[in-house]
Amino acid sequence: MTIIDLFDGLDRCAPGDAASVARVCAGVASGAAVLDAGCGRGADLPALCAAVPGARVVAVDTAADFVAHVAKAFPHARAVCGDMANPSGGPFDLIWSGGAIYNLGVAAALCAWRPHLAPGGRVAFSDLVLRGNGPPATRDALSASEAIAPELAEFFANEGVPLRNAAALRDEVAAAGFRVAETFWMPDQAWADYYLPLEPRLAIAETAAEPDTRAMAAAFRAEIALWRRHGTQYGYLVCVAVPE
Repeated sequence: MTIIDLFDGLDRCAPGDAASVARVCAGVASGAAVLDAGCGRGADLPALCAAVPGARVVAVDTAADFVAHVAKAFPHARAVCGDMANPSGGPFDLIWSGGAIYNLGVAAALCAWRPHLAPGGRVAFSDLVLRGNGPPATRDALSASEAIAPELAEFFANEGVPLRNAAALRDEVAAAGFRVAETFWMPDQAWADYYLPLEPRLAIAETAAEPDTRAMAAAFRAEIALWRRHGTQYGYLVCVAVPE
């Protein structure tokens, strides 16, 4: 079993929700050109198309099986197997990347996408960011009394995912020559909607003969267990950025 097989038939390959997508699309004109960068199995395409009627949508991902599914399930979108850093079909009025920007890094992605934006266009993305245990809408950083759990830091370090707060994320956006127009936290339910349907698949993968499949299942189990223990310390921050 590969990771493609693991997600076969599931909607989401990362946390996400329709309300967050609709919010970043506010003000985007009907018929606009929209890019879904790192589209996975296309979970965000219905929300993108509903929020931008008549949108000319390009969905790009490096996983050929995911792209084939998108092409079949969403024939109104142009599904492309390729590098999301150099998309075809632009310029775009909106570039959206749900949980995939970490593959490039925020600053690198924004710099790569800038020439693909139409005048007045925007980039919106979700990315992993540290937060405290207080109300998510008002908390950007952990306080001294809420130090990062060591196993949390170790896990994401091993995954190559940087842990930083919202202020540091804004600095990355600014370093790429963009301005943060809006940020908000994706709801916690988005994580449950991603992880819970995945768990029955992991039970099957854990019994596979192939060591790589069992290792993949163990890694996802560890990630889900970490979320259950320390999910209040981090979340997906949704950021809308516009070129300066």
